[in-house]
Amino acid sequence: MKSVFPVGTTIYKPAQCSEGYNLISGTGVVKLVNMSGEVVHRWDIDTNLYKGFIHRARMLESGRLMLLFGTAAYESRVVEFDWSGLETWSYTPERFAHHDFWPTADGNVFLICNIPLPDEYLERITDPARRAVKVFGDELIEVDRAKRVVWRWVQHEHMDVNWCNPIPANRNWAGGADNNTITDWTHTNTIQALPANRWHDAGDVRFKPGNILQSLRQLDTISIIDKDSGDIVWCYTGDYNGGMSGQHEPHMIEKGLPGAGNILVFDNGASPCKDLAHCGCSYVLEINPSDNSLVWVYDDSHKLHARFTANCQRLPNGNTLILESMCRRLFEVTPGKEIVWEHILTDPAQRVYRYPYDHCGPFKALGLPQEAAPARRS
Repeated sequence: MKSVFPVGTTIYKPAQCSEGYNLISGTGVVKLVNMSGEVVHRWDIDTNLYKGFIHRARMLESGRLMLLFGTAAYESRVVEFDWSGLETWSYTPERFAHHDFWPTADGNVFLICNIPLPDEYLERITDPARRAVKVFGDELIEVDRAKRVVWRWVQHEHMDVNWCNPIPANRNWAGGADNNTITDWTHTNTIQALPANRWHDAGDVRFKPGNILQSLRQLDTISIIDKDSGDIVWCYTGDYNGGMSGQHEPHMIEKGLPGAGNILVFDNGASPCKDLAHCGCSYVLEINPSDNSLVWVYDDSHKLHARFTANCQRLPNGNTLILESMCRRLFEVTPGKEIVWEHILTDPAQRVYRYPYDHCGPFKALGLPQEAAPARRS
């Protein structure tokens, strides 16, 4: 095991990078880091560490920071802060919210909330081992600025409760007794309201803007929900080296970015029931959802792996930002798969996002940074 690790920006080729600020959320603090690795702003939003882990943080175009707090010991809530760290809005759902939220242009917020299966649905489970314990799924909700739930979708009402991962984790493993495929049926880790896209423009109603993309980690599946009917209208499990395995962060690339309309996902390679070529290897997949074909794959064999968490993001110049969370490694690759920027985090983070320098007013007020490639280490 290594005893010395580099930290900060270790690779930086400015001419080939998509410049911007990197939003890094850890335990109790959120930092804005430039390409040279310097912290240009920080929000110390939980110095006493009692509010719980920061599941996700996003910068809004208003210049405000929104994040999701919560642990099993503390109620979860989504909170909005201004640039100075003053809380400006929050919402605490009835049930435990986890992993992700999605803010909309009109100010509404989508959340993923844990929900136990009612007895009538437990009775439908044919596996006696699953039927004998508590089983939890998720409900997806949309809440407005007045804190009213304006939309709700419950997984067990639309999905077969007997569709489950056949290989459970041991209940005494480090992830926790209830973080397994028996109790934790779906483990939804990502939610996105679909943006305007070329597929819908061409008449494919499955990809109607506002329909909901969800990631079901335990089922190695991503799917799209028709928001009006509640029907699941699109699913993807993949077939690259056995198909997806414990994936995170699927999202449809927005218009104006290279690959717009395609779905980008970090395929973790976590499950032992997949192809041996997949185990211990993570991939980034770019999917054409109209026919489920692969457009682009980042595959670095065993040199890229995050069992859990992690994310990916398409950047304005066509590069892709990738967080290898377990190694605290954040890097940017070109379409030709050359690494042109790398940053080693000092704190653990589950997701990292890059925002352009003109993303919001406070960013513009910082001015363009004088960034430079790191000095060569001897």
